[in-house]
Amino acid sequence: MNLLTRLIAVACMAAGVSTLASAAPVAALTGGTRLTMPVLNTFSAGPLTLAPGITWSSTSSDSVFGYTDGYDFNSNGAWDYRKTLAGTNAANATMTFTFNQAVAGFGGFLNWAPGEGIATIAAYDANNALIESLNLDFRTDGSLNSGRFVGFQESASIIKRFTLGGAYVAGADFQVAASAVPEPASPALALIGLGAMGLVLRRRSRNRAG
Repeated sequence: MNLLTRLIAVACMAAGVSTLASAAPVAALTGGTRLTMPVLNTFSAGPLTLAPGITWSSTSSDSVFGYTDGYDFNSNGAWDYRKTLAGTNAANATMTFTFNQAVAGFGGFLNWAPGEGIATIAAYDANNALIESLNLDFRTDGSLNSGRFVGFQESASIIKRFTLGGAYVAGADFQVAASAVPEPASPALALIGLGAMGLVLRRRSRNRAG
């Protein structure tokens, strides 16, 4: 390993730069593509297709997919025909979105029913290892079609499954980010890198002069 490579590696460690950061809840996806859920108005456990390469399924045959006939969230309001949704329709069911090819991010406009248990979202990798999970605890003003966009985004395409479970949780307007967005280098890292390059150039200049 030459001097420049060693200095850049040290700089990366000092700046806390990692090639793979754990997923974190996000309120929007960078580089996300919005998906159009088919209107099916079906009660099913699936599997059903959300979009090419993305399959939806549930642990309950009472769950709904492509549903536009109205859905209630207790004090968190309700959704009407303007939201084409997938919902657990139960206090203890879990829905899963499975990706043929692992993705970097996934999320949707979500809501849940307070008083019906705990609503949770989670992301898993190809080995079924948990990447990250989050209990939904937000409250809306109870207005029609209220909710919040929540998802996970990774610095690499490793999300193979995304789940929503419990508390009559439902989602609509889902988005997917197929590829990771490169993270910009920090100013400190850039300066360290430039300094390292300057040092190597000075050494080479002295060698040529001698």
